Amino acid sequence: MEFRGSFAYVDGDTLHGFDEIQSRASELKATTTAGSTLKLLGGTTLELLEAIVGLDGHSGTVMLVPHGVQPSKLADAPSPATRWVLFTSGSTGEPKPVAHTLASLARGVRELDGERVWGLVYDPLRLAGLTVVLQALASGSRLVEARAGSIVDRVDALRTGGVTALSATPTLWRQILQSGRTEGWALDRITLGGEVSDQLLLDSLAAAFPAARITHVFAASETGVAFSVGDGREGFPTRYLTEPPRGIELDVRDGVLWVRSPESALAGPDGFVSTEDVIEIRDDRALFAGRLSGMANVGGTKVFPEQVERVIRQHPAVADVVVTAKKNPFSGQILVAQVEPTRGVATDTLAKDLRSWAAERLSTPMVPAQFTIVAELPRSDAGKATRA
Repeated sequence: MEFRGSFAYVDGDTLHGFDEIQSRASELKATTTAGSTLKLLGGTTLELLEAIVGLDGHSGTVMLVPHGVQPSKLADAPSPATRWVLFTSGSTGEPKPVAHTLASLARGVRELDGERVWGLVYDPLRLAGLTVVLQALASGSRLVEARAGSIVDRVDALRTGGVTALSATPTLWRQILQSGRTEGWALDRITLGGEVSDQLLLDSLAAAFPAARITHVFAASETGVAFSVGDGREGFPTRYLTEPPRGIELDVRDGVLWVRSPESALAGPDGFVSTEDVIEIRDDRALFAGRLSGMANVGGTKVFPEQVERVIRQHPAVADVVVTAKKNPFSGQILVAQVEPTRGVATDTLAKDLRSWAAERLSTPMVPAQFTIVAELPRSDAGKATRA
């Protein structure tokens, strides 16, 4: 992919222009043996930019290793292009290395999208952050870092930096909407990814940012960016199953979504990779029910925590919620809910009220046995809700 000279990276009060990044990239390339492996261990955004500009097509393998991840060995394999190795989140086990090419990682990038000011709120060594970096590089946009501090600090940094385009997880977007800092913020591009985007959140973003184009993206370390949806509705059109979006083939096998991604080291002989996302077909829409690995068994009934969360979030006093399963000697598992209330809401009877709310709208096995009100939900470095 080509990079545009109008690109610039802003970190706090420091601006790094493309000429500077290109010069540093040339120095890095000069000290790196052609065809060798480079491990970027917990690297900064600036170090990642240097590697992308300087090493693609030069190094054999570049491993992007986030903080806290032990870089396991990746099997050697001949490749005509530099292998860019990402690590899975590890939410269902040890993080696994997954090899891509820069081209496969940039599948969701729109080079002719025009110059914008993109905000970076993700770890750049993970797919979500890397995709934003590549988008900014390819379109010659400015990239403003805002990964540190409280949500208020981060939103203020984004607004001060003039950010007009932002990609974040649904969990982080709910925080942004609750920050009290969104009024008058002229975003023209909003992207959601990393988690399921429900209709309530999509509608809330459309109301808060009426001028913004809102897109939710399906992407995973195993597959790269697969497809995006921009029609304002949750899930994706069932026609995607017969009319591959942007040429990326999709398939539903035993209720689970598979994506054809032959560049992925985890692909089967047919080039497809399981996403572990369970799909429900309703009329012309394919909806995400939940993760196969996160499915709970409550007294013999299979329950996806994500379905329970969607209902609880509809309560006006709930800013966000995480539902998890715990072992129980009588029913096998029970559901428990951690709830972050909206700002200024009285919480004395909130747990009791939510239990009644859920019982009126959900079948008995889907009603959490316990509601805990917390000041703030636990979240991962990637901005996702933590289910551990």
